[in-house]
Amino acid sequence: MIFLILLYFCFFSGPRNALALPTDSRSPENLPENHLGSIFIREESRFDTRSIYGILWSCLSTIFACTWITVHPNMPAPGDSKWAVLRRRIAIMAYVLLAPEFVIGWAARQHFAARYWTKMYSRNHPDWTRTHSFFVVMGGFTLHKRGKPVHVLQAKELKRLSEAGEIEWPKVTKAEIEDRSKGDYLSKTIVLFQATWFIAQCITRAAYGLTVTELELVTVAFAMLTGVIYYLWWDKPLDVRCSIPVHLLDGRLRKSEGEVTRQGSGHRQGSGHRQGSGHRQGSGPQIPPLKTISSQELPGSDENMVASPTTASTIQVNISIPDPPLSRMERFEAFRRRSCMKHGTLLGLGYVFIAFPLKRFFAAFEDMITCTTLEDKTLRVPTFYSANNDDDDDDLIPLALAGSVSIVFGAIHCVAWSFHFPTVHEQWVWRISSILIAGLPISIAALLLLSYLLYLIEIDIGGIGGPIFIAECCLYIIARIIRLILPLTTLRALPTGAYVQLNWISFLPHM
Repeated sequence: MIFLILLYFCFFSGPRNALALPTDSRSPENLPENHLGSIFIREESRFDTRSIYGILWSCLSTIFACTWITVHPNMPAPGDSKWAVLRRRIAIMAYVLLAPEFVIGWAARQHFAARYWTKMYSRNHPDWTRTHSFFVVMGGFTLHKRGKPVHVLQAKELKRLSEAGEIEWPKVTKAEIEDRSKGDYLSKTIVLFQATWFIAQCITRAAYGLTVTELELVTVAFAMLTGVIYYLWWDKPLDVRCSIPVHLLDGRLRKSEGEVTRQGSGHRQGSGHRQGSGHRQGSGPQIPPLKTISSQELPGSDENMVASPTTASTIQVNISIPDPPLSRMERFEAFRRRSCMKHGTLLGLGYVFIAFPLKRFFAAFEDMITCTTLEDKTLRVPTFYSANNDDDDDDLIPLALAGSVSIVFGAIHCVAWSFHFPTVHEQWVWRISSILIAGLPISIAALLLLSYLLYLIEIDIGGIGGPIFIAECCLYIIARIIRLILPLTTLRALPTGAYVQLNWISFLPHM
């Protein structure tokens, strides 16, 4: 089904060759009789007309392919419902639309982590590939004890348990992992072809002096991001739902019991981790910490536990009869009552419906940059998780890559600096938002780098850096929302050249 949809996008989502009347603020009879003659085109047989509906369909289908199909989410928990998986993927798509540079930073972290662990694992296991490492990074292996899942295996833990002889190395092949994936090289190539074809159309329109609309320019920017994301996630399996069990050996159960549980709860002694943040001491940049959301504060768990959570003292399968689980509405009502009792009725409702969603929304930006621990998760990794490694250079490369992409992304929008706009106010709103989109990611990266350098010399600016980080993210998101709405409003009054399109069939040699 996905292949057929992509095939339809590639060959039929381009501008329509229908001779529809242009949708303009002027009536059709006031338009020039010959659109082609008004823009000085010699060969009229090579050109046709298009409507606003064709422009909308072409742009929106390409943006959908660039933001939905290119997303490679991490592994869900075994008990997650289809709605939970879909909701998580919609959230990632929204972050791609609002802050694509942060998503690219997350993809870059996973890419370099997979490359690092492939180099580490392949020394003793020659058949280990980057696809295997991506599968580890996305939470594809789960530690089992006596047939019961305990927690997700992280990259370092897999290496440690294997060297200690406490587990048998996974025998899964690359072909078996790719068979679990919902995407293959052909589907990825089709999406890349769709994005490349759209970019080629816009470049050709500009070369022939035809108008390129603001919506088409925004789509070109998203199409450019598609190539970067696919490069970083090319070997990552897509939309895998079932993890692969890795069993503790019977002779090693008691010996590894306490140490394994500490790994499963995300706390490692002597590793320099700050609980719940994913930071490492002495390596990697630190951002000004946002307030951590505890598992008790959440209105409901997003993960159904198959085995009872482990503690630092024991791993035991809970054979007692558990209480019946609460529904989502019951968990929300309990969360609302706790908030109203703590903050009062009015402030409590404001916290539940405004402050708490905003806090979780901005916490995701921190996770895209720093999340390297399981936090409060047990049977799945966090949504924006990436494994850490011992290569300090790989910590700064994702930030540098995200900053470079943000410059190019903002520069593409600045191309429309002198484009036709219905009003002068809309033109200046476009210009200001373009400057913010190009400049704020660089400012955020500079803030992260400054925080890291000051951290090395034991100077903490968390109290100052946090509000600055949130303020810059708010300005950036406002600029991104303006950039998504303004191209649609400018369609109400397009210049004449916007309704002319190339007739590609006429360029083919024929008898």
